[in-house]
Amino acid sequence: MRTKITLLLLFLNVALFFFIFAFDQKWRTEELAAEARTRVLGPESANIQILEISGPGLPEIVRLEREGDTWTLTSPYEWPANPHAVSRIVNELQFLEHDTSFSVANLDATGLSLEDYGLGTPSLTVTLTSGRDADATTTSLAIGNRTEIGQRLYVLSPDGEKVHVVPDSLAQSLSLDLAQLRANSCFTIPVFEVRSLNLQNDGPANVRVRLRREENRWRFESPVVARASKTDTEVVINNITTLRTAEFLGAPSRQPELNTTAGIDSPFLRITLEGNNRRETLLLGNEISSATQPDPTPVPTPTPDLANREFYAQMEGRDAVFTVVIPEVLANELRNAQSELRDRLVLDLAGRSIDAVTLTDDDGNEVVLQKVETTNSEAAEAISAWQVVQRDPDGTLRTQPADVDVVEEELLAALRGLRATNFERDVPTDAELESWGLTRSTRVITLSFDTPLGATTPPLDLTLNLGTDQAATSVFAQVPPETFVYRVDPIILDQTRVDPLRYRERLLRELPVGARIIGISLTDLSNESVILDRTVADGETWEETSADDPVAQQTALSRLRDELRTLRAQRLVADAFTPTISVSDETQPWRYRLDVSLSVSGDEGEQSQQFSLYLADRDGGNRQLVGSPDLNLVFAASPALIQAAWTLTYADRDPGPAEFTTPPDVTEPEPTP
Repeated sequence: MRTKITLLLLFLNVALFFFIFAFDQKWRTEELAAEARTRVLGPESANIQILEISGPGLPEIVRLEREGDTWTLTSPYEWPANPHAVSRIVNELQFLEHDTSFSVANLDATGLSLEDYGLGTPSLTVTLTSGRDADATTTSLAIGNRTEIGQRLYVLSPDGEKVHVVPDSLAQSLSLDLAQLRANSCFTIPVFEVRSLNLQNDGPANVRVRLRREENRWRFESPVVARASKTDTEVVINNITTLRTAEFLGAPSRQPELNTTAGIDSPFLRITLEGNNRRETLLLGNEISSATQPDPTPVPTPTPDLANREFYAQMEGRDAVFTVVIPEVLANELRNAQSELRDRLVLDLAGRSIDAVTLTDDDGNEVVLQKVETTNSEAAEAISAWQVVQRDPDGTLRTQPADVDVVEEELLAALRGLRATNFERDVPTDAELESWGLTRSTRVITLSFDTPLGATTPPLDLTLNLGTDQAATSVFAQVPPETFVYRVDPIILDQTRVDPLRYRERLLRELPVGARIIGISLTDLSNESVILDRTVADGETWEETSADDPVAQQTALSRLRDELRTLRAQRLVADAFTPTISVSDETQPWRYRLDVSLSVSGDEGEQSQQFSLYLADRDGGNRQLVGSPDLNLVFAASPALIQAAWTLTYADRDPGPAEFTTPPDVTEPEPTP
C-alpha cells in the first residue's frame, strides 16, 4: 500500500515539474518577446482600408479610403488621393519601429505624465481601420512631441500602455497638406483607355459634340455623322487628360456661395471622357478674369498660341470646387470641336486600292484611267501600270499607256491629299449648291476600287464633285451621298485636268537592244539646206565618223543619239501630227526635219528602218515642239534634246560671250570737305 502511495506522489511531482518547465517557460518567453519587440503596430496594420488624421492643428479631419488599389480623399472633400503620398504614410505605419519604449504605468514614479510628452492632448491622432464591414478593426495611434535631441518622436501605443520613441519620419509623412495628399490631375482615365469624348457648350444652342473611337479611327456621332481627324482628336484628348488642378476652394455643400462664384450650376463647358465601364466629366464654370488676380507686376501680353485661360471647375460627382488653367488653343478646340476636330481630308481613301479614275468636265469631255497589272518577266513580280482609255468619234475605244508617275504621284496624290480649307455647310440649300457650281459640276471625278481579298462584292465607287463660284475664284467640293460642302484649294482643278495627253506615257519610243543608229540627217525646211548629214560606214564607229567635226558638234551629236534611242517627251501637245504648228501664237510650218536611219538585227538578219522627227523653232528659249508622223504626235522636247538641236542648228550663229575690256584706271577725286 505504501509503495503505491509513494509511486503516486512521485508521478504527481513529475507532472508538476513538467507543467512548470513547459507552460511557465512559454509564458515567460512570450512576455520577454513582447518586451523585446520593436514593431509598434501589429497585424492590424497589414490590411489598412481607412486612414483618418485629426488633431488640434488641423481645421478638419483628413480621411482617406481605399477601394481596391485606389485611394480616395473623402474628407474634407472627395478627390482622388496622391498614391505616392498615401503609400508613404501606409509604409511608415506598417513598418514603424521604436528605438526604445517605456511603460505608462511607470510614469508616476518619475514624476512625469503623458502631458509632458505631448500625449495628453496629442497634436495628431492617426486612426486606421483594417478589414471591411464585420471584420473591420479600428486602431488609434497618438502622436506627441518631438524629443529634445536625436530627432525622435513620442508615440502612444494603441492600447495606451506604452510610450514609444520612434523616428521623426512618421511626423513628416503625416504633416503633408491637402495639396500634397490629393492627386493634381483632373481625369484619372488614361489616354489609351478613352473610348469616347463628349462636349457640351453653354448658350441657347446647347451644342452637344460626341466623338467615338472605332478601332483605330475616330468619328463624330453628334452634331453630324462625319469623320474626325485621328491625330487632332488624340492630341486634344491627351491635352485634356494632362489638365491639372490649380487651387482648391472648398465644397459647395459647406460653402453654398461657391455655386454663385464658380458658376458650376450652368457650366461654360462640359468635358466627358468615357473609358472601360467608367466615365468622368469636368465642368468648367465662370472664367476668372485677370482683374481678380492680385498680380501688380505688369506682364507682356502673350501670343494667342501661348495664352492661358483660368476657370472655376468641378468634377461631376465630386463636391470640390477648384480652378484649372486651360491653354487658349485647347479652349478654342473644345469650344469649336465640330470644326476643329473634323477630318479635313475630303476623300476617305485610307487603305483602299484605286483601280480606275474617271474625269469629266462640264462640257462632257471624259478621260478614263485604268490600272493594268503586268508581270516583269525578269523579276517574276507584278508591276502596277496604267492606261488611258479614249473614245474615238466613231465610238470605238482606244487605249494608250499612261505615265505611272503622273497618275500616281500627281493625280492620285492630289486626290488623297485634298483637304478642306473650310467647312462651308453640312446641309446646304439648293440655292447654295447652285451658287457654288455644284448643280452642274465643273469637274466630276469617279474612283473605282479593287475588290479586297476575300470579299464577294466589289466596293462602291466614290464620286467627287468640284464646283466654282460665279467669279471662278473659289472651288467647292462635295462627295455624294454626303451633303457636306467643303471649300478646297483651287489648284485641284489644274491637278485633275480632263486632258488625256496629260496622263499619256512620256516615253514615246525605245529602240530595242539590237538596233543601231547608222545615219542622222538634219534639214532646214525653210530653204531645204542640209545642216548635218552623217552616216556610219561598215566597220566604223560614230566617234570615227565625226572625228573631224568640232568638239561641240561631236558632243551634241552624241547627246542626240542618246535621246533618239530613248525618245521621251517633256509633255504631249497634240494627239495628231499636222504640217503646221503654232509657235509664239503664230501658225507656221515646221522649221527642221530630222531623219534617222536604223539597222535592226532580227531573225531575218539585218534590216534597215527609218523614221523622221520635225522640229519647230524654239519658243521662249526653254520650249521646242517636235512632231512625229510615225507616232502621230506633237510633243515638247526634253531639255537634252533641245540643247543638242540648238548646238546643231544655231550654235554657228551664237556670237559667244562679249569680249571684256579692262577699263582705264580712273582715280576718283577726293571728296570736298
